[in-house]
Amino acid sequence: MGDSELNQPLPDEKFVGEGERTALKIIQSIFGDNCEYKIQYLFKKLMKGDFLDTLSERQEKETLDIVVFRIEKPTIVIRVQDKHHNGILKSGQDVIQKQMLEWNGCIVVDLWYRDCPTVWKEEINETSIEEISANLRRAKLL
Repeated sequence: MGDSELNQPLPDEKFVGEGERTALKIIQSIFGDNCEYKIQYLFKKLMKGDFLDTLSERQEKETLDIVVFRIEKPTIVIRVQDKHHNGILKSGQDVIQKQMLEWNGCIVVDLWYRDCPTVWKEEINETSIEEISANLRRAKLL
């Protein structure tokens, strides 16, 4: 994906929070066309076997910001985390969600507003690409 493609707007449908459009475009430019990308993907669709029977009503409805399905490699879940994920209740739910995703073979990468300020401004440039790349390196995906 070239620079001109990176800067083309994505449709507004399905995006919930700030930074998600930019994160998706950068993720697509990094992982390329050999992956399938889903936004606001149902959490329960990534659960296998007995995990499906244990989901709460809230978990049944939860969606994940960006999911990257790769050929013969673990699925990547990108969670674009704003300030409301700092609270006690939400952060506890996030810990449980992350653990369940990992138990089901996914790699979870959290893009926090404080670590990715340029992504939150919905700007695609060297800085926002590096913000996301740094998080992917920490997860050993780059």
